[in-house]
Amino acid sequence: MAGSSDVRNIKLGVCRVMFGGVDLGYTKGGVDVSITTETHEVNVDQYGDTPVNDFITSRRVQVTVPLAETTLENAIQIMPGASLVVDLEDTSKRRIEVPTASGTSMLDIAKELVLHPVTNETWEREDDFVLYKCATSGTVEFSYKHDEEKIFPVTFKGYTDDRGRLFAMGDITATA
Repeated sequence: MAGSSDVRNIKLGVCRVMFGGVDLGYTKGGVDVSITTETHEVNVDQYGDTPVNDFITSRRVQVTVPLAETTLENAIQIMPGASLVVDLEDTSKRRIEVPTASGTSMLDIAKELVLHPVTNETWEREDDFVLYKCATSGTVEFSYKHDEEKIFPVTFKGYTDDRGRLFAMGDITATA
């Protein structure tokens, strides 16, 4: 096995986070990807409780991003329905308005999320993780503390696209 191993395949995981083509900036605490697969176990009387097969019944993916750049622009990206209000007389006065957004279809607002290692050039996509369609509900908790940065931990939930794809790892521009 030692002959086929390559220590250059061991990589650090710090990444850029692009949501709908917008760079969400610095993160703090690491970006977490969670992929779960549920299966239905098949049993037959003749083998008791010993499974004879499993069928995949669902696969889910979510990405949790602790945003360190807590800007109004980022808040708009992560809050469904949010809009920027700029003062007509003094454009340095800005705020976002966030509606209840009740009844909003998450699929209607879903965008592509790309995690791209910071050690790679922009054209090096071999190590990318891409959610074809995902959205965040806007659920965020943050604290104002004297000895810590204000972080927006945001969870993006993946949805299947119109081709049945959930996510990809590697260069999505590769063609068959």
